[in-house]
Amino acid sequence: MPWCPKCKNEYREGFTVCADCGCELVDQEPLTDMVPLLAGTKEVMTSLKKYLEYNKLQNVSMMFNARENMYMLMVKKEEQQKAVMMSKIFMEEESKRRMQEQQTQAPGIVLDAPKEQAEEKKPDRAQGVAASGSGRYHKSADRAEENRSSAWVLLGAGGIGLFAMALGIAGVLPFDIGNQYMFYGVMSALFLVFLVMGVVSLKNAKQFATKAESENSLKNTLTAWCRDNLTGESVDAELSGAKADPEEILYFKRSEIIKERLNRQFVNLDQAFLDQFIDEVVYDMVFSEETE
Repeated sequence: MPWCPKCKNEYREGFTVCADCGCELVDQEPLTDMVPLLAGTKEVMTSLKKYLEYNKLQNVSMMFNARENMYMLMVKKEEQQKAVMMSKIFMEEESKRRMQEQQTQAPGIVLDAPKEQAEEKKPDRAQGVAASGSGRYHKSADRAEENRSSAWVLLGAGGIGLFAMALGIAGVLPFDIGNQYMFYGVMSALFLVFLVMGVVSLKNAKQFATKAESENSLKNTLTAWCRDNLTGESVDAELSGAKADPEEILYFKRSEIIKERLNRQFVNLDQAFLDQFIDEVVYDMVFSEETE
């Protein structure tokens, strides 16, 4: 029986388009655990679908939204994070390819770039792609600093505001207002809320600062373990001949192997924290030594 992969509505035989969203109906069994990944033109989405399937992602489906006149890729929930990372790599490569084509076609353009610009940067695997919903891990130290800054701003605004209200009530600062009781009551309450929010932000800053100390201790422990137990050769030994892959794909596969090893050795690790830790610390530490 045909059904809509977006609305999950079932239709009688003979229908081909969803009456609610305009998507093409499919005949397969409904997959309730599918989530949207990315939308775009048919050409780009078809290439991306083949790219994801080539990299061993299962159940990648593409549907057409007639109302938006766009094609959308759907993936399984448990593969969403991996699909997001692979999609970002694909889109970066696609953008580079198009730029090179434009430079090749345009006359009088020198294609040789300085070495610093020509060197490829490894993909930022913690950043998401449109429609993914995944985000970069926020360090507790940064969040502590943000809350601390907000706290001082709120406390300062609240304190100055209440002091000004007190001077106004005393007649020192006469405000040209209509209803004095309403004005002073509302404004005093507002500045009092600022003070309360400032106190709450200070408490949050202390909590995040404590958590930041734990994060630093965990990072030191993980770094020491990686330095003693991980080498570029041992990681590449699990690639099964995949070292011929492009650098971006190779980076992703190596990172997945490192992540799997760390998850086996240390339980209950925050996966977003682990992704950022591998990206910022472990990968360069392991493979820069191999390069040297």
